Amino acid sequence: MSKVLIFTATYEEVENIGAWIRETAKACPDTDILIVDDSSPDGTGELISDLQVAFPQITLITRAGKTGLNTAHVLAMAYASEHEYDVLVTMDADGSHQPRQIPLLLERLQHNDVDFVIGTRSAGGTHQAKLSRRVLSRGANTAARVLLPVGITEYTTSFRAFNPTALDVLNRAEFSSSGYAFFIECIEILHRAGVRFAEVPIDFMDRTGGRSKIPKSQIFSSMIALVLLAVSRRFAESDQKATSSLRQ
Repeated sequence: MSKVLIFTATYEEVENIGAWIRETAKACPDTDILIVDDSSPDGTGELISDLQVAFPQITLITRAGKTGLNTAHVLAMAYASEHEYDVLVTMDADGSHQPRQIPLLLERLQHNDVDFVIGTRSAGGTHQAKLSRRVLSRGANTAARVLLPVGITEYTTSFRAFNPTALDVLNRAEFSSSGYAFFIECIEILHRAGVRFAEVPIDFMDRTGGRSKIPKSQIFSSMIALVLLAVSRRFAESDQKATSSLRQ
């Protein structure tokens, strides 16, 4: 049986984290759970600590302050590799990702033809969040598909599953992006390394409680980062063609 780690990052998710833990443990009872909390002032970390009594499969890492979603994911990738997990699943704990759908990603990753699986809100999936969130997600994914085509429909959701091959690539990478762009950059890095992709349809819901932590300024900075990633790919492709020509 595969050794699976399910990860989420929290900041002020006291209204949602209890339900997420219970639903995740129910959907995947034989897996471990890693939560990185950035010292949430609303008591999220304290609630997680209390729930560790009933759910000993939880490991809680509390960081000194709000240091970013991207760095929490980088930490989780390193943790999964260091502790020799066969699979890392990443997702949000605000109710937008459904723990009952984790097995869909795990089942697809069990096939030997893929190293990385992402849940898609297109291609059979649904996006049931409020209109502004749907517009933002569709715009970001459309731009990514145009500028950085890799043969998938979804780039920005964090509902993903990685095997050790994919984790090794990302753990050796040097990231330059944050926000939405971080998740797009992960896909670009995996693509350049020849990692094999697959998508599974998911149902993306509106957050259950609390408020979104995505600042409006991040939308603009993420689009700039996306353009820079596209330019970087073009330069890399040009260099590769030039090197091939010299060898011939």
